Amino acid sequence: MAPQSVQMGTIHISNDVLSKIVGMAAQSTAGVSSMSVGLTEGIAKSISGKSLQKGIDVHVKDDQATIQLRINIQYGNKMHEVCRELQHNVQQAVEQLAGVMVNEIKVQVVGVSMPETI
Repeated sequence: MAPQSVQMGTIHISNDVLSKIVGMAAQSTAGVSSMSVGLTEGIAKSISGKSLQKGIDVHVKDDQATIQLRINIQYGNKMHEVCRELQHNVQQAVEQLAGVMVNEIKVQVVGVSMPETI
């Protein structure tokens, strides 16, 4: 007899949790120095009191995630390569850890950080 699938209920993973997964994947990507918050995002988050990850917007519709990232890149890195690696890392993390399919990942490079001199 084949195993039967039993419906146990629904599973909902909040956008805040997905944002944290995205943030951890971004931090582990070589060449990404930091996430960046836009002016309107900063004002909206301070008014709403939400603890969303800085520089990350996640929207889920029909079990598909659309993700927007605003990043600063370390000077000397090839931006297009860093962004492609970031997209790959984010997609893998969200799909493997949360089981949510990623429809689109938009990366906006908003700054370049200079290396600190010692």
